[in-house]
Amino acid sequence: MSPRVPTAATAADIRRWTENAQVPGPHRELSDPAAILIAAGFLGPENRDVVVRRQTYGLALAVLPDGFGNLRRLQRGIAQLEAQLANPVLPTMVRSGLQNRLNGLVRRRDEARKQIVLGKGVYPGGTRGVRRERRDGVYLEMAARERLFDGLLHTPTPDVNSGGYVRRAGGAAFGRLAGAVGGLAMRAMGPQVEQWARDAFTDRPVQVAPPVPQYMAFVDGYETLLYVAGEYYDRIQGNPAWRSDHFDVQRSQVNLHAELAEIAADVVALRSVRVDLDRSLRNGGFDQAFADHIAAKEHELRPVWTQLIGRVQALAEVAHVMDSAAVELRLLDEYNRATTIDDRIVELVSRSGHREISADNSKLLTHQVRAGEEQLRIYRDVLAGNIARISPAGALGPPTRLPQRYEPEQPADEA
Repeated sequence: MSPRVPTAATAADIRRWTENAQVPGPHRELSDPAAILIAAGFLGPENRDVVVRRQTYGLALAVLPDGFGNLRRLQRGIAQLEAQLANPVLPTMVRSGLQNRLNGLVRRRDEARKQIVLGKGVYPGGTRGVRRERRDGVYLEMAARERLFDGLLHTPTPDVNSGGYVRRAGGAAFGRLAGAVGGLAMRAMGPQVEQWARDAFTDRPVQVAPPVPQYMAFVDGYETLLYVAGEYYDRIQGNPAWRSDHFDVQRSQVNLHAELAEIAADVVALRSVRVDLDRSLRNGGFDQAFADHIAAKEHELRPVWTQLIGRVQALAEVAHVMDSAAVELRLLDEYNRATTIDDRIVELVSRSGHREISADNSKLLTHQVRAGEEQLRIYRDVLAGNIARISPAGALGPPTRLPQRYEPEQPADEA
């Protein structure tokens, strides 16, 4: 591989990222196609295939102007406000302010839902157009669009927990104050409470020194793995080498859109089973036989997690090969350009009887071009092996432990 390109992440690296729920590097959002394909993991197989076909055929899917990362942050803010409003001792004035803010965020979410579900200008409006898309297997039904939007509310987004801390702290402080001094003292402190409320409800940027090295934080290991898969998908799709004629055969061997959607579906399913196991253990763990049964089922899930890490690591290898191939293609382009210039020099120099000078240069450039083409052939061979590992059958490895558990009582929209 090209020494100019950093080495690919190993399975151990990806496992460590999921365990810590952190990915190294500056803040990066997933692209709209990656977010949609990950959200397709919340759909059933038939509707998921429709989303994949639309992406494969280049058919549009509804997107948001601000991106799906902001939609995830919006949903997180709604969940945080709802949690604050659940405080039974929250002062009336504070509750009113929080409720108004929640209503505003819910309206924004409803507007986003309309854009995604109705898909004005994206999905056909007439009966004939709907029938044609259904016949071609690319029509996403209204119920599936609703489910897709619910999945987009959980788009893997870096540092989604970093916002809204001042508002959460303000609400908690009001709750403690109300419990301590009662309603009479709250009325006596009216002006001060109003000022606190204004501070609590106002977004204020918090100046935080960037960590060294920089990391992107996620809710847990499941979201981390989804983000890493989407990040490598974006790197491969955005690489000019992947779209070049040199890798036509390799592109025909794998559908990256389908692979990302299937990885997402498996992660979502694994998470759901894990939550159910935790809930069952919490409710019936007092019986040792039942607890042993749950432990055995959990052990059966470990190869699934290993397989998922292996499939994502295969994507990392593909992205690495493509980065290296892109370097070689740029060099080949420069060599070809130099060869063109050299041909012009040949014509000029030959008039003075010094043609052999330019001929030597041509031989050198030809050797360099052939070396670059040979390197691309090596990349194609390596890529073929990496593509084979993306599929579930080639990704199995030794069992390993699952990431940190989800708490079953945690609301789904907070995850």
